[in-house]
Amino acid sequence: MLQASAAAAQFFRRELLLATDGWPLEYLKAHGAESVLSVESPWKVGYAPRTWSNLVDHLQEQGFGYGTLARAGLLTWTEHGDAVDRHRDTLMLVAHDRRSSAVGFVGIGSDGVVRPASPVTPIHRPANVLVGAVEQRDLLAGGAVPVIVDEPMDAIAVSNAGGQWAGIPVCGRGLSTAQAKMLRDFSASDKVIVALGGSEAERNQSAGYMLDLAFYFDHVRAVVLRPGESLAGLGQQGTLSGALRNTRPLMTYRTTGSGFVALQSADLDPPGPGL
Repeated sequence: MLQASAAAAQFFRRELLLATDGWPLEYLKAHGAESVLSVESPWKVGYAPRTWSNLVDHLQEQGFGYGTLARAGLLTWTEHGDAVDRHRDTLMLVAHDRRSSAVGFVGIGSDGVVRPASPVTPIHRPANVLVGAVEQRDLLAGGAVPVIVDEPMDAIAVSNAGGQWAGIPVCGRGLSTAQAKMLRDFSASDKVIVALGGSEAERNQSAGYMLDLAFYFDHVRAVVLRPGESLAGLGQQGTLSGALRNTRPLMTYRTTGSGFVALQSADLDPPGPGL
């Protein structure tokens, strides 16, 4: 199953790099993430083609049986009993476990919505995997500060902001204690930044990461986004590095009965120290 997942990741990556047009390329360029189209990019983003069984056929040619592909979450069955690809017409990001094995995928559809692509399998548990940490292993080992975001395009923008930060997307799933520990194991820095943006509920969820991150990082800080802002957007405007240098302790958010709220307005809060 691990070998099949790794082979699928290579297949998806090849499909994206061979593409010459279509919505995946337009989407990446619109979000300032065209850097992933280079073979040198650490982000091995791929594309599951809009076909019925290209992946299944490809992996079968490599010797993988239907049973293995089904257990790995790569194959599904039609009502007529035909084996077909589970993933179609989707940008694919690889999810790795603590051993750095490719065990699953997160997808971005043509509507721009990020969705878990892989089901729970014997090798894939969503709370025990991370997207982006393995790809940025060298960056993190060199002292880059991990920045926890929700959207993959924000994570890629962070990673492109000068090499001092490494974007880690949680892709709408939140951050578990196991993921916080896994991130610390990859990181030489004792600092981590959490991006607070989106709706009030999304901000509350992100602020709640403090409880797990504080077990593993000495300094847990926040970058606060105004309504409608995104880190990818700041990256395209050339202001992302400044935002990441002006963070404040995440503990300036306090718990209430309904979640986490800021002790004072983000607009009034003085900028924290830089890196």
